[in-house]
Amino acid sequence: MPIHTSSKVLIPFTKNAMLVRDWEKQHLPVENSALALDLFLLISYNTLIDKPLTLKLLFHSTVFSEAGIRKHLRRWVDGDWCLLVGDVRDKRLKYVVAQPKMLLALSDYLKVLNGKYKKSARPSITPPSSTVV
Repeated sequence: MPIHTSSKVLIPFTKNAMLVRDWEKQHLPVENSALALDLFLLISYNTLIDKPLTLKLLFHSTVFSEAGIRKHLRRWVDGDWCLLVGDVRDKRLKYVVAQPKMLLALSDYLKVLNGKYKKSARPSITPPSSTVV
């Protein structure tokens, strides 16, 4: 299988991706879990757009198990990363709302991603050439 991007681009990108993953492990409440990272981003995003998800919508927004989601939520609520807020009109609904701690970590994450991936980006990368028949 031919490599369409030079190793001069792939090596620094891969190194920076590994550095980002190390930063995630140290600074985000994700425990090396794809589920936790997805939840972290989903909860943060919906809080920022002022449309926090209900627990039920959160469970249906990912392909992960409800038990796995509950495990991370319990830990995050206990750690002040997010809150479960009851609806004032419908007591059956609970919204998952990111707390400042989570949003600050997201802001730091953006800085890390911008710093690491801008170093790896090369505008001269071209997609593989296609053959015309």
